[in-house]
Amino acid sequence: MTITAREASKLFNSNKLSALADGDYSHVEKVAKGFLNQEVTNFNVCDVYEHTYKRLSQEYRSEYYFKNTIARRRLLGRHSLKTATMLSEFRVGRSKADCVILNGKSTCYEIKSEYDTLNRLEEQLNDYLKLFDEVYVVCSAKNLDSVLKMADERVGVLELTQKNYFSEKRAATPRIEPIDIDLLIKSLRKEEYLELTRRNTGEVPTIPNSKLVSFCKSALKTVEPEKIATSFIEVLKEKRFNDGDLLNVLPSSLINAAISYQFSSPQIEALKSIFGACKESRCISHISEESSLSL
Repeated sequence: MTITAREASKLFNSNKLSALADGDYSHVEKVAKGFLNQEVTNFNVCDVYEHTYKRLSQEYRSEYYFKNTIARRRLLGRHSLKTATMLSEFRVGRSKADCVILNGKSTCYEIKSEYDTLNRLEEQLNDYLKLFDEVYVVCSAKNLDSVLKMADERVGVLELTQKNYFSEKRAATPRIEPIDIDLLIKSLRKEEYLELTRRNTGEVPTIPNSKLVSFCKSALKTVEPEKIATSFIEVLKEKRFNDGDLLNVLPSSLINAAISYQFSSPQIEALKSIFGACKESRCISHISEESSLSL
């Protein structure tokens, strides 16, 4: 039975990958047969993911595809995992930033694919501009004109072209106003805003939990804005680092999955085994072909 690109794209969601890690290959088989027309008895898991991803790049560029392209071209294409970290769905006020890359600066990427509406865009960008050094909207051609008109002039705009490259239509203007401390505290986990306070004031408050937020806000508002901006990045990079071992094993189509999804330790090891075996199989096959050619 033939399946749609939308159905095939579920191959990349958290539930299907968790199921695969737990030994359930049913959706991989379904996609292999119904989307790629491969014999179910003769498929390679890595190939199913890579070939599906390639077709989706032309037929169904979902939010996942945008995020994965940002991870490939911006995180790994420009930086190293030793110096940069990517966060997914980072809460900022009433909004969630789709992608945030932290290196020497914080850069936010808000995705507007052709399947997204722009109803909350202005509100989202207003939040992001109070926190990050640079803010970009990444959109398809369908939304490009509307985004350019709606987005604050400080916001950069990137179009994901039909050839799947980013075309910069407007550069982001670096933030010059101090970070909004109230918004910052709401965006961080408890251990993160406590560490931020300790680094900037030298104090580790031993007060009731009900008073912690108020204490940290007051303390951080006395610190130079430049120090806040720098230590905010440093703390998040330490607390929310990307799993380089998993990233190195998974195919390029699953970079965002390694960054965005939460897997149990056994699931991580299972995914490493599944995709590591695929790569090893390919290497052996390649060596065998070269050997036969040399005879």
